[in-house]
Amino acid sequence: MKNSAWLLLIFFTLFSAVSCNKRASKPRPVMVYEFPEKEHEDVVLENEYLLLRFLPKTAEFILTEKKTGVQWRSNPPGLSGDPMADVVTKYLMGSQLSLEFADNSGVGMTLFSSYYSVERFAYEYEVVDGALEVRYTIGDIARTKRIPPALTEERMLAYLDKMEEDSRFEIEASYRLYDIDNLRSTDDRTKLLADYPELAKIKLYVLRGNTQDYMKDQMEIYFRDAGYTYEEYFEDISKYSVSGGFEKPAFSITLRYTLDGKSLVVNVPLDKVAYRPAYPILKLSVLPYMGAGGLNDQGYMLVPDASGALIYFNNKKQSQLPYSISVYGWDEGMPRDAIVSDNKALFPAFGVHKNGNALLCVIEEGSAYASVRADVSGRNSSWNSVYPLFDMVHGAKMDISGRNERDVYLYESTLPEGENITLRYTLCEKPGYMGMAEEYRAWLMKKYPVFASRANTVNRDDANSVPVAVELIGAVNKTQHRLGLPADLPLKLTSYGEMESIINDFGNYGWRNVKVKLNGWFNRSVEHSVPAKIKLIKQLGSKNDFNGVVSAVKKNNFQLYPEVDFFYMKDVKNFSGFNIYSDAARYVNRERIQKYPFSFVWFGERKQWGKLSYVARPASMMKMIDNFFPKASALGLQNIAFRNLGSKLAGDYREKRHVSREASMLMRQEKLDQLKNSGKGVVVNTGFVYSAPWADLITDMIIEDQEFGITDTPVPFLPIVLHGIVPYTGKAINLAEDYTKNLLKSIECGAGLYFSFMKEETAELQETKFRQFYANEYGKWIGDADALYRQFTADFGRLYNQKIVNHVILSPDVTITEYEDGTKVFVNASDFDASYNGVSIKADTYKIMGR
Repeated sequence: MKNSAWLLLIFFTLFSAVSCNKRASKPRPVMVYEFPEKEHEDVVLENEYLLLRFLPKTAEFILTEKKTGVQWRSNPPGLSGDPMADVVTKYLMGSQLSLEFADNSGVGMTLFSSYYSVERFAYEYEVVDGALEVRYTIGDIARTKRIPPALTEERMLAYLDKMEEDSRFEIEASYRLYDIDNLRSTDDRTKLLADYPELAKIKLYVLRGNTQDYMKDQMEIYFRDAGYTYEEYFEDISKYSVSGGFEKPAFSITLRYTLDGKSLVVNVPLDKVAYRPAYPILKLSVLPYMGAGGLNDQGYMLVPDASGALIYFNNKKQSQLPYSISVYGWDEGMPRDAIVSDNKALFPAFGVHKNGNALLCVIEEGSAYASVRADVSGRNSSWNSVYPLFDMVHGAKMDISGRNERDVYLYESTLPEGENITLRYTLCEKPGYMGMAEEYRAWLMKKYPVFASRANTVNRDDANSVPVAVELIGAVNKTQHRLGLPADLPLKLTSYGEMESIINDFGNYGWRNVKVKLNGWFNRSVEHSVPAKIKLIKQLGSKNDFNGVVSAVKKNNFQLYPEVDFFYMKDVKNFSGFNIYSDAARYVNRERIQKYPFSFVWFGERKQWGKLSYVARPASMMKMIDNFFPKASALGLQNIAFRNLGSKLAGDYREKRHVSREASMLMRQEKLDQLKNSGKGVVVNTGFVYSAPWADLITDMIIEDQEFGITDTPVPFLPIVLHGIVPYTGKAINLAEDYTKNLLKSIECGAGLYFSFMKEETAELQETKFRQFYANEYGKWIGDADALYRQFTADFGRLYNQKIVNHVILSPDVTITEYEDGTKVFVNASDFDASYNGVSIKADTYKIMGR
C-alpha cells in the first residue's frame, strides 16, 4: 500500500512538473547572476522631474524630486539599529523582493532578496535602453559552472578548434563522445536515448559525471575564451539533463526601473521569472518598504479598503491583525472551504502621505493577481509600510484521499506568457489622499480614452443630475406543492403589469433620469437558469405585459437594464446552452469550479439549502453575452445590468485552455468596450474599477468601512476619483441595516439614490432563501422614496456632474465634502452635535454651505 502511495506521489509530481507544459515549450531555466568583485559607482537615472540613485552594494535606491528635494527610499535606513526588528523582519526591510514557494506537498518557505541574493553576491545590474535592470538569483544554490552538460559533435569541434592544444586535451578528456551505433557493452541504450534523443541521429559529447570541480573551473575559462555565451549555456541546461545544485529551490527575477515624468515605473516581466519545477513560486512581494514612515514621521497610509481607508503612522494598533486585502476580491478560480469575511478592494492602488508629501502607487499590470498589505510600527519593526503582494503560480490540492497520507498539490506548469507586473509610483502635486485621488483620476483618463471622453462631455451645469436607480424584483424560486408533490417554482413578487404601473408612478412623481433595473424577470427566478435563451416567467404575465414595461420606460424617458448573471450558471440541464464539461471553468487540479452559497452562520457551503452554481469559463461567458443581445433586442431591450461582471473575477486554470485572471479581466474590458461602441448601456454591481469607465451607473458600490481593526478611518477615495464622470450608488437605501447612516454616507461620498422594490408583502418571502429582500415593499416605501428624491434634487442636483475638489475629516464621523463651485457639504454621522468655524451640525444630519 505504501509503495503504491509513493508511486502515485511521484506520478503527480512528474505530471505537474513535466506533462503540463501546454503553454510553454520548455521551462524557463533559472539564471545564475553574479555581482563582480570590484568598486561600483552609484547608478543615476534622471529626467526633468526626478532623480533615481541606485546603490549597488545593497540594491536599494533613493528617489528624489528635483523641485523640492523630497526623497523616497526603497528601504528604510539604519536597519541594524532598529531595536524592534527581529532577524526575519530585517531581511524583509532590506529587500526589494520577497517570495514564497512550496513543493508538491504544499510545504515551503519565504526567501528574501537581501539575504538570499544580495548578501551572496548573486545579482547583477545594467542600464538597458534608459532603464535600470536589476537581476536577482534568489535561493540557496551552489556556484554553478558555466560549461555545457552536452554538445553535438559539430558544436564541440567548433569550440575545440578555438582552444590551445593543452586546453583541448583537457576538454576531450572530460567529455565522452557517444555514437548510438558504436556503444560499449555496459552502456544502457534505452536510457541514453531517453536522456539524449538527438543520439538517434547524431553523435554527442557528454560531460563525464566524475569530473572534479577544479577541472570544471578551468573548463569554464576555456569555453568562455572560445566564445561560449550565457545564452548558449542556459539553452543547453534546459535541453540536456544536468545535476549539481539544480534540485534545490532557486529563482531568478528581473526588476526594471524607469522614470516617466513624475513617476517611477517598476516592472517585473513574468517571462523573466524562473523557478525550478519542483519548487513553484507562489507569491511575490515587490518593494515591501517603499516610502515607509518611521517613528518620527507624521502621516498615514492609504489602503484600498472598499472605497478607501487610512492607517495612521504609529497608531499603536500592533495588536490588530496586519492589513491584507485582495484586489478585486477572492479569485473565484481558486478553491476555498469557508467565507468568514469577504472583503475586497475595488481599485488597485495605495499610497503614503508622509510629512506633507504624497506618493501614490498604481498597479498598472498584474492587478488581478494583487493583494495589498500594510502594517504599523511596534509589531516587528519601527516602520509603517504598505506594499503589494502578487499571486504567481496557482495550485490546488489533489483529491487522492485514502491513497496517500500526505497532501499532494498540482500547480500550473508555468507563469502566463507575455504578462507583466507593473507598478507606477507617482509623486503627487498635492498632499494627502486628495492629491493621490487627483493623480489616480488623471491616470484613468490617460489609460482609458472612454473615461477621458466622458469627463470632457459632462454637462457641469445640469441641476437635475441626481443618479437614481430602481431595482424591481420580479420572481424568486420557492418550493411549492403541485398535485401533492414539492416542486421548485417561481414565486411572483412583482408582475410585469405591476412593474409598468410602478414605472409610470415614478414619471407622475416627476422623477428624471431613472435607471430601472429588472431582477428576476426571466428564466424562472432571480437565481435564473442559463441565460443562453430568454424565457419570460408566465407567473408574471404575458409577453404583451412585458412589452408594457418596455413602453413605460420609453414613455417616461427612463432607461431599462435587465439584470443577467453570466458568471454563475444555475439549473444546468442537457441542451441548456451550457455544457459542464466544455463550458465550466476548472481549478488547477482539473476539477470543475462548482459552488454552493456560503452560510453566514457556520461559514461553510450550504449544500442542503442552496443552489449549485458552475463558474463559466471566460470564453463561454463572452459567447453567451454576444448571443444574448439578439434575443433581448426582440423584446425591445437594448441595455444590460451585469450582476457579476464588475464584482466577481476568476481565471480558468485548465491547462489545455488556460486563461489567467489578468487575461480574463482584459477580456471583460474588451467586451465592455464593444458594447459601449455599439450603443449598449451597461450597469454593473460593486464596480471593480476595471469595469467603471464603461458603466452608465455603478450600483451597490461598497462605500462603507469593511471594519478592519488596524484601519483608522474610511475615506471616499474611489468616489472622489469617479465623481462627475461615472455615477454610482451605495447599497439600496431601503435595504440598509442603518437607514440614517447609509444615507449620510451616500451624501458624504456624493453617491446617488438606489431603491429595491417589490409589489408583494415581505411575508411572501417566508420559507425562501431570499430574505435579503426583507424591506422591499413598494407600498410602504414609495412615499419616503419620493421625498428623498425631491430632497436630493433640491440639495445636490447641481453637484453630481461636478468634481469633488476637497474632503476633510474634522473628527470621527464628521466630514466636509467640497465641490467645484465651492459648495461644501458638512456631514455629521456621529451621535453628538458638532461645530466647525461657527457652523453647527446636529447629530445624524448634514448641512450645505456656500451655494
